[in-house]
Amino acid sequence: MRGAILTAILVLLLATVFAISNMETVRVMFWQWQIYTGPIALAVVGAGVLGALLAYLPSVARHARLNRRVRDLERRLAAHHAAEPGGPAAGPSGGIDETRPLT
Repeated sequence: MRGAILTAILVLLLATVFAISNMETVRVMFWQWQIYTGPIALAVVGAGVLGALLAYLPSVARHARLNRRVRDLERRLAAHHAAEPGGPAAGPSGGIDETRPLT
């Protein structure tokens, strides 16, 4: 955890140095339309953030679907354990916590 915090601080420090050292004005065009006029550092950092969002957003639907599937399976498992006579620990071995050593 501490390494991740130090890495984040280092990345923010490098981004700040980059932004301070690249203050020239740039004009960004798409076809014939002017999209942005301002410091080149903001254009580069903004493009990076936009790229990260475009890479992350398609995965949101998959994560939501997998979370719903996990909740459904947990509900089914709880219903299965509730339906077993004697509860989930019943069985020939007396439960998963009771193991015997291999000799």
